[in-house]
Amino acid sequence: MAQTKVKRLLAHSSIGHVGYIRTGFSCGTIEGIQSLLIGIFIYALMTIDAFAIVLALRQTRVKYIGDLGALAKTNPISAITFSITMFSYAGIPPLAGFCSKFYLFFAALGCGAYFLAPVGVLTSVIGRWAAGRLPRVSQFGGPKAVLRAPDK
Repeated sequence: MAQTKVKRLLAHSSIGHVGYIRTGFSCGTIEGIQSLLIGIFIYALMTIDAFAIVLALRQTRVKYIGDLGALAKTNPISAITFSITMFSYAGIPPLAGFCSKFYLFFAALGCGAYFLAPVGVLTSVIGRWAAGRLPRVSQFGGPKAVLRAPDK
């Protein structure tokens, strides 16, 4: 199911992140709980940043993923910040999202969840495509919609 709205895509990625965080909870060890708390903290910071940028862009009528095409030309600081946040969501090293997932998956291996950790890595790799779509469109996509000032 292809998403066209930015906020809906971020909300759907939240479901996957809850699964990663639940990996730490399923261990039932100190390392698992520590990885869970670190994962929640990092995920909360990434989510606040991503939604703050999307809400700030809402004033310029950015609602759909295609609307991000003109972002790098019209607001390069927001485009770079949004791209870094989305790369962190995807778990690209050396960003905080990677460190969080790395710690969660190693906690799963440490507690003997030998099936859960590779499944988490596999879903993380698949999720990189969805999270990598937003920075790709915001940096390199053609301007499908011109960003305009809000009507008064």
